[in-house]
Amino acid sequence: MLMLLIWGGNYIAAKLVFREIPANIVICLRTMVAAIIILPIYWVETRKKPPVFTWPELRLLVTLGLGGITVNQVFWTLGMSRTTVVHSSMIMATTPLWVLLIAAVMGLERVTVFKAVGLAIAMAGVVMLQLFRARGSGGDPTLLGDFYVLICALAMAGMTAWGKRHKPLSGSMAVNLVGYVGGAFVLLPFLPFAAQGFEFSKVSTTAWLCLLYMGAFSSVAGYLIFLYALERMPASRMAAFQYLQPVFASGLAVLLLHEHLGVGVLISGAVIFTGVFVTERFG
Repeated sequence: MLMLLIWGGNYIAAKLVFREIPANIVICLRTMVAAIIILPIYWVETRKKPPVFTWPELRLLVTLGLGGITVNQVFWTLGMSRTTVVHSSMIMATTPLWVLLIAAVMGLERVTVFKAVGLAIAMAGVVMLQLFRARGSGGDPTLLGDFYVLICALAMAGMTAWGKRHKPLSGSMAVNLVGYVGGAFVLLPFLPFAAQGFEFSKVSTTAWLCLLYMGAFSSVAGYLIFLYALERMPASRMAAFQYLQPVFASGLAVLLLHEHLGVGVLISGAVIFTGVFVTERFG
C-alpha cells in the first residue's frame, strides 16, 4: 500500500512542479536527486554482494540502465507535462502488454489467442482514450503528451524483456545505479541550456519539495519497496497492485487537481484493464 501511495503521489507531485518549473529542467534535477540518494544505498549493497566488473556486464548495465530507466524517466516527465494524470496512468497500465509483445518478438514468449485478444482489447481502449479527452486544472491531455508516456511504457517494457534474456549478474540495484547516476552525467550538460533565463529564486518551497519527492521517494524509495514486496509476495498479489495504481493515481488527481473523469474516459480505462486482465489471466 505504501508503494501505491508513493507512486500514485508522484503523478500529483509532478503536476505541482510543472506549474513552476519547466519539464526540461525537472528531467535533469530529478535524475540528479535520485543519483545522489542511490549512491550511498548502492555502496551499502555492494558490501553484501560485490559488483561484477566485466565488459559484457557493463554493456548490459548501460543498455538496461540508460536505455530503460533514463529514457523511461525522460519521456514520462515530458509526457506528464503535456497530458493529464488520468491519461498517463492508464497508458502506463498497458506496460505488461508491451512486455509480452517485445518478449514474443525476442522469442521469449508465445503469443496465444487469448494474449492476442487481450492486446487488441487494450489497444482499443488506448484509442478510445484519445477520443474521450478529460479536462482538468492540470490542462488538457494532448496526443503528443500521451505519445511520450507511451514511449515511456515501451522503454520500461523493453528493459524488462531484455533483462529476462540477459539477466545482469550485478543485480537490479546496479541497473538503477547506472540509470540514475549515468543518466545524471548524460543530462548534466543539457541543464545550463534548459535553465537559461529561468529564475530559480521564484520557485516556491512546495515545488522544491515536490521535486525532491519525485527524485527521492518515487525514483528510489518506491523501487526499493517494490523489490522488497516482490521477494515476499506472490505474483498474483503484485499483479493486483498493478491494477490499483492507475485507479489510485486517478483518484488523487480528481481530489487534488480537480481532473475530470468523464464517462468516456471511465469506459476507456475499463477496456484497457480488461485487455490487460485477459492477457495475464487467460494467456
